[in-house]
Amino acid sequence: MIDPPLKVLRSKRARIHRALERLEPLVAGYREKLARIEAEIQAIAPELNLPSRRYKPNPNFARGELPRIAMDILRTAPGPLAVRDIAVKALARKGITLPDRRTMKLTRLRLQQTFSVWAKRGIVVSVGTNRGQKRMLVEQLF
Repeated sequence: MIDPPLKVLRSKRARIHRALERLEPLVAGYREKLARIEAEIQAIAPELNLPSRRYKPNPNFARGELPRIAMDILRTAPGPLAVRDIAVKALARKGITLPDRRTMKLTRLRLQQTFSVWAKRGIVVSVGTNRGQKRMLVEQLF
């Protein structure tokens, strides 16, 4: 005789298999539609590069967490900080003391994007140029 919890799990498994069989043709149809539309776009503008649009979540920070940490770091900083320094401090707060190159680069890029948005809003200001460029809060200037 089959154990009752096992029976429930097996019936759920069978139900999920049936749902997948029902949905796979729908997904295949959408893939065909997408391929046709991309072919039409390429026929009109062959030089246009169509990147894949897939969101890949950050494995180290939750959504909106990195900007919050960066703002806190800037508030407690005695002066302007480089993006690299802010990235190192943010990763250290998450428990990553020795980040690999990829993690460091992704964190720096996301911080740079955040700072460019904040600069347009007038929240942060850049001090210096090129490799010596540092960021600080506008409220710390006064």
